[in-house]
Amino acid sequence: MGSSMHQLNYLCNTRLPRLAWCAVLRENDDKVAVHHGPWIEVAESSFVEGAWSGSYSEMGFPHAITFTGSGALLTPDGLLFATPTHSVEPIYVLRAKKRIHCSNSLRLILSIADDDIDCGYLYYDLDITSMAFGLKRNISRIPTRNRNWVNIYYYCNLHIGRDLSLNVLEKPQIRPFPGYSEYMSFLDDQVSSTIKNSGDARRLVRYTPLSTISTGYDSAATSVIAKKAGCKEYITFTTSQDGANDSGKLIGRILGLEVTEFDPGDYCSKDDLPEAEFVATGGGGGSVIFAGLEDRLHGKILFTGNYGDGAWERASNSGGVDMATWNSAGADMLYFRIRVGFLHLAVPSIGYSQYASLQTISNSEEMRSWSLNRGEYDRPIPRRIVEDAGVARELFGQSKRVAARSLKYCNPVSILEPDLRHVMAATSYLNFCKYAEQRKLYSTRLERLIFTLLHALYRFNARMIRSKKLRAVTQHVGIVLPAAPWIPIRFRKRRTRHRLLFHWGMEQIKRHHIAQAAPSSDREFAAETKGCDR
Repeated sequence: MGSSMHQLNYLCNTRLPRLAWCAVLRENDDKVAVHHGPWIEVAESSFVEGAWSGSYSEMGFPHAITFTGSGALLTPDGLLFATPTHSVEPIYVLRAKKRIHCSNSLRLILSIADDDIDCGYLYYDLDITSMAFGLKRNISRIPTRNRNWVNIYYYCNLHIGRDLSLNVLEKPQIRPFPGYSEYMSFLDDQVSSTIKNSGDARRLVRYTPLSTISTGYDSAATSVIAKKAGCKEYITFTTSQDGANDSGKLIGRILGLEVTEFDPGDYCSKDDLPEAEFVATGGGGGSVIFAGLEDRLHGKILFTGNYGDGAWERASNSGGVDMATWNSAGADMLYFRIRVGFLHLAVPSIGYSQYASLQTISNSEEMRSWSLNRGEYDRPIPRRIVEDAGVARELFGQSKRVAARSLKYCNPVSILEPDLRHVMAATSYLNFCKYAEQRKLYSTRLERLIFTLLHALYRFNARMIRSKKLRAVTQHVGIVLPAAPWIPIRFRKRRTRHRLLFHWGMEQIKRHHIAQAAPSSDREFAAETKGCDR
């Protein structure tokens, strides 16, 4: 990128999560302090946690078509930060006292800025998961205890100049896919290139591929693609939420894969509050089923079928343009991921910015033979991938099954919430109840009344907009209904104890995100990172 006016000063802290980082820029100061965990890849002009479809040595992750992770590199006139090319992990930015803090961890950025969440603000999880509505509708900033704002940036690059000016830059655009074969060639190339990058010999930490597999469409198709790219390890969860068999071991045997089975309920026997770091993201917490797989995930790049609902569903699709994805699957894995030390790439998210062309392929004549011709759970693209690999039609994708044990639902249209007694470990449930008992859901009766009214109006407004009959009538008389309710989307959920899960989780993980400058912070960056344990 040429010479830069900035200098990266690395402060490695082995007590931080392995893949956590926070950069602090001061106005008109050439030095950028980068607090980071021991597995961050650092160089004189860049730092990164992640892998991408391109050469590792060229450090072109901000401009890669596929990038899972986050990082930054110096430019001649500033610093360029890069989010992943999916929309479940953002970069957080906090301005305070002529400084800008940028991080892949909300908990860490608050710690370094000597700030915290506002315990009286009960919309955090709803604001954070509003990305389910897409880039143009999500709530892009949240308040803090010290009356600052944390801005949340998804699916973009951020350029920050010496005067702390910030410009949002678009990710590289890809062309629409003409058909299935072109799309498959694209996926194969992107996955293969990303795996090659993740295991580059010049890395501080080299990652090996690991894929999930089940009886569903998406992870089965992901495993077929991962196998072609050289993946040799596969994991499956034995049952779904309702207790039905969801093991992908039989499918794996047909595909010639070595699959290890795990019980998704193993986390319930843990007494170290395993759910905390999952709900602290603001997400649903369902990925807590991975808590028992820490040793297996350590040093891996994990491939999943997340995003399949949006990218591959033919008819009742919950995705949309602007990277909308209702289920927010995988968004709750960040703190667990950066602590354990693994990367996560949802294969259906690759090329998801071309949502419209994926829908065209799914509904095209060439894919009719792989469609079940039903209104729900019909995904011709992954069905063709798996059937072409030799798996019989009746063995997968017959009914929607979910292994995740969500503590709250991120789906914007769901009203009910899970019974926490049934989805939390006993110790965790008692700890959370004690925490929740000390906090009020409303500060006054007036606040309760106002919220109840706005929530009811939101639900009524949303039902009207989704009504097919009403839409047909209004179109007939020339009235255009809005695409979204008029009431702010933070009123879409009822205010129950589930709103406090985020606050509880953030409190529990706080001690793991306290950054202290390394004793030898003035050494050369190479010497500093040498002392970090892998």
